Amino acid sequence: MDPYADRPVEKPAILASRNENTLPRPAPPPPPPKMPPIESAVDSNMSTMTNGTGTSRRGKGEMKVNNRTYQRLMLLGKGGSSRVYKVMTDAGKFFALKKVTFHKEDGEAAIAGYKGEIQLLNKLAHVERVIKLWDSEINDRKQCLLMLMECGETDLAKLLSEKNNARDARLDIHFVRYYWKEMLECVKAVHEVNIIHSDLKPANFLLVQGRLKLIDFGIANAIQDDTVNVHRESQVGTVNYMAPETLQDVNRQSGRGGAKLHKLGAPSDVWSLGCILYQMIYGKTPFAHVTSIFDKVKAITNPEYPVEYPPTGIGGAPVPLSAIQCMRACLRREKERRPTINELLSDEDRFMNPDHVTEGMADISADTIRALIKNAADYCSQPGNEPPNDEQLNKWAAQTFIQLQKQMYDGRAGCYSR
Repeated sequence: MDPYADRPVEKPAILASRNENTLPRPAPPPPPPKMPPIESAVDSNMSTMTNGTGTSRRGKGEMKVNNRTYQRLMLLGKGGSSRVYKVMTDAGKFFALKKVTFHKEDGEAAIAGYKGEIQLLNKLAHVERVIKLWDSEINDRKQCLLMLMECGETDLAKLLSEKNNARDARLDIHFVRYYWKEMLECVKAVHEVNIIHSDLKPANFLLVQGRLKLIDFGIANAIQDDTVNVHRESQVGTVNYMAPETLQDVNRQSGRGGAKLHKLGAPSDVWSLGCILYQMIYGKTPFAHVTSIFDKVKAITNPEYPVEYPPTGIGGAPVPLSAIQCMRACLRREKERRPTINELLSDEDRFMNPDHVTEGMADISADTIRALIKNAADYCSQPGNEPPNDEQLNKWAAQTFIQLQKQMYDGRAGCYSR
């Protein structure tokens, strides 16, 4: 029997009402008022230039473009007469605002150049790999230009600087391959609409939500008649990344009022990409050691001036042979022999799609194997020669591998055979 069966059960006290048992809570604050987004932010008409007077700032830290006010947050970069600021709308959206101040010595040609850049960005508005231009205004009275653009997190130049200047910096080939592909996708996107950038360098690749996008089309131009060459009357690039053909005509006259003639085409962009790849692997551009601009131009345009491709990169890490082949192909002085962007992105490209079994190994043909066997047989058949010992075999193997490796470096084996 249960000894506690007859014990009366105590009933719990009835809980007081909720109002008496809980602390009073303040009423939740009303939701913040909805702020209107940028008017017509996705309207292609928003980037139309005007000659109004709405570029004046209203109060400290405020900037206006076409009568729309933005809060200036910080300076992102500057160069020459231009400044780029990070700005914010009342709705909390972030943009990059580029302000260019004109000077008397700039003249109409400079202003026309900026207008051309705006027109080109409008043409590329549908290209995802190009930074978006949301709005722009040229103020003739204040002699300045304002361009409201998509804002990124950082550019490739800063990313490479932080990575390569770290105390334990070491070549990470997976990092290189990822951003190499990102750059190729950017350039492919503009080439497909017949645009040559002409000034590719790490600072002109902006990282936006994990993807690279192209910026600064100040000296870009359209390919005429679907050909690969564009003749420009002016060219200002970055010498460390400029192709030989863009430098060889500096002193040649076009016959039109003494203007200089420059040849720009898709192969020139490929050369610039090769210079960036070289920098990602070795920590410097191919001709960075030539300090004089005059000597640098001579070195770049001289077919007899060699480009060195050491077997080790940043931090002493080994450089895959496929990477050296890729750089060699992009940095051929003969522009017709450089690979196209599509070839560099193809499944057959060994650097982009390495064979994990053979990566870093030399190609050996049947003729090469036959020659090796014949050499060994001839040695053993000669009177007085003793069979090679292990030390001799190791020496022969090392010498043979060095020769095969040099053959790969020279580009006589591999996928870039043009």
